[in-house]
Amino acid sequence: MKLSLNWLNQYIDHGLTADELSFRLTMAGLEVEHVEKAGNDTVFEIEVTPNRPDCLSMLGLAREVSAIVDKELKVPVVGVYADSASVDISIENAADCARYIGTRIDGISVRPFAADKSLFLQAFGNKPISNIVDITNFVLFEFGQPLHAFDHDKLEGEKIIVRRARKGEKIITLDDVERTLDESILVIADARKPVAIAGIMGGRDTGVTASTKRVLLESASFDLGIIRRASRKLGLTSDSCYRFERGIAWRTAEAASNRATDLILELAGGTVVGRRDVVAKEPASQRTPVVVSVNDIQKLLGAPLDLVRAEKILKRLGCVVAAAEKAITVIPPYFRNDIQIKEDVIEEVARIVGYDNLPMTLPQVPAVNIVVDQEKETFHSRLTDCFVGLGYNQVVTYALVGSAALAKTNYQGPVIKLQNAMSAEQELMRPTALPNMLVVAAANMNRGQRDLKLFEIGKKYLPGGERWILSVLVSGRRDPDWRAPKRQALDLFDIKGAVEESFGRLRVKNCVFTQAQDAAFDLGQSAAVMIDGKAAGKAGKVADDILGKFDIKKAAVYFAEIDIEIACDAVVPRPKFAAIDEFPAMVRDISLAVKEGSFDAIKTLCLENGQGVLKRIDFVELYCGDKLEAGHKGYVLSMLYQSSERTLTDDEVNGLHEIIVAKLIEKLGVKRR
Repeated sequence: MKLSLNWLNQYIDHGLTADELSFRLTMAGLEVEHVEKAGNDTVFEIEVTPNRPDCLSMLGLAREVSAIVDKELKVPVVGVYADSASVDISIENAADCARYIGTRIDGISVRPFAADKSLFLQAFGNKPISNIVDITNFVLFEFGQPLHAFDHDKLEGEKIIVRRARKGEKIITLDDVERTLDESILVIADARKPVAIAGIMGGRDTGVTASTKRVLLESASFDLGIIRRASRKLGLTSDSCYRFERGIAWRTAEAASNRATDLILELAGGTVVGRRDVVAKEPASQRTPVVVSVNDIQKLLGAPLDLVRAEKILKRLGCVVAAAEKAITVIPPYFRNDIQIKEDVIEEVARIVGYDNLPMTLPQVPAVNIVVDQEKETFHSRLTDCFVGLGYNQVVTYALVGSAALAKTNYQGPVIKLQNAMSAEQELMRPTALPNMLVVAAANMNRGQRDLKLFEIGKKYLPGGERWILSVLVSGRRDPDWRAPKRQALDLFDIKGAVEESFGRLRVKNCVFTQAQDAAFDLGQSAAVMIDGKAAGKAGKVADDILGKFDIKKAAVYFAEIDIEIACDAVVPRPKFAAIDEFPAMVRDISLAVKEGSFDAIKTLCLENGQGVLKRIDFVELYCGDKLEAGHKGYVLSMLYQSSERTLTDDEVNGLHEIIVAKLIEKLGVKRR
């Protein structure tokens, strides 16, 4: 929308320079995109948002300036014209045209437009045509209501019919182009043919010329949808079309018609001999009053605004305002469909005041219900550091998963389904991270990266609640090692080692991998993860049929998923510093052939019989060879004996050592080598 500074000055004595006006309009939400000189005038190019069709007029913009500078708006005084039946007008469909006003003026004289007003139109880029045509354009820009003037003598049957075009009908428009119409296009017709494309452009054959003596002035309210569709279909647009497409207030048609009639009588002479105002559809019911309190303003803007000032601004914008002690009741004007709730009212006041003029305050966010477990946050951060330090790459995957992808992993447990999912691929809250991690693995492998060490710290979601989990996936070969002749394949023990090493550094007690079976893993190559006696997760080699469903071929993939909330709860306190023992320690080694059992069982039995002086047992060596009986393993253990009260003798240590060995032989069936 263009704004002429000289034309604006006709309505309000604002006292602003061009630069000041440009800034104030922009701060009020009417962005000035360009300013240029047009003769002795200054023209502003303003970006008007789609919800503000009232600002597609000089009076609409002048009203905004009036509120900004808090000065009176000088609105043109418009005459009132009585309705008569001498103009034959009919509307076939009320949905297409809610109102049509036709005013017949006889005895006019077509001549050049008034020089002062013509300069305003020229600033908008309009070339002078004639007083009648220029008046319709002048009122179009002044009120935002499109008008059209027909040469009444060229209307056959002296009728106006607002109807849909018939298939194949043609019309030559004012731009001298013949256009073929169809039933989707609304036209203004006389008794025989279309004489204008409604809301877009008039016809050449009924246009006003120098010989015109009688005119029929049209001012109407058309459905914005039918105007928009016709414009797109015909590839034809105009200033009228631009405004009808955005919606024009029903009551504006009458005010603009009366204003144009006044100007024609003043500048072209003539007499009003007939007028019809055909109302096919009344506008919606009265606007609902909106109540706004001081607290509402404070809550939304974070700053207080004086209700007296707010009342004055809203009245300048055309609202009806009733003030109370701590609230105001606002009835929006008929031309403002965008003001419906209290937030809209507050926005109007704030933008006129200027957001840059509101005091700066920080929002107060209550944090009573936000619980942050700093210990868990620290645990997650340190666990991330551990895995990164072990050469793993962290990934972040979606918390959502599709039913099809989840079914590929043989998952049979409960799920949480979204009521309004964005897509089939994101319809469930993930109960496991396996499908997401396999998608990441497939994406990397398909791009040539087959040596993978990945982990993620995220959440899984079950009907009982959400849980933080650690997901680990490995595939391909281990990192290069100068001590190995060739790179070895990654396997489940790499995951086990990484988990145990990380949990060990974080002081998670009793993390144990025990044999178990899971539907996602190959038989005999899976384990359950226990932490401090609680089931915390699973690990294993992902089944080949599952890998095939994710387009992973010729690769072994190992995966683990561990509930790290259980791990966090199992963290033991940091050990305190203790005084160095002043008495010497004595070390005894022992070599055992073990048929069944584990190092943990041997360690537990030794400590139970160590009488408080067996301080530590270290695993030194594992031997599996032909020098042992079938089914046996060779363990070499180192035992440290020390008393905090005195120096132990060799005989005491040797005697206790033999007692422990005897217990191992008795309880666990080991053999001494």
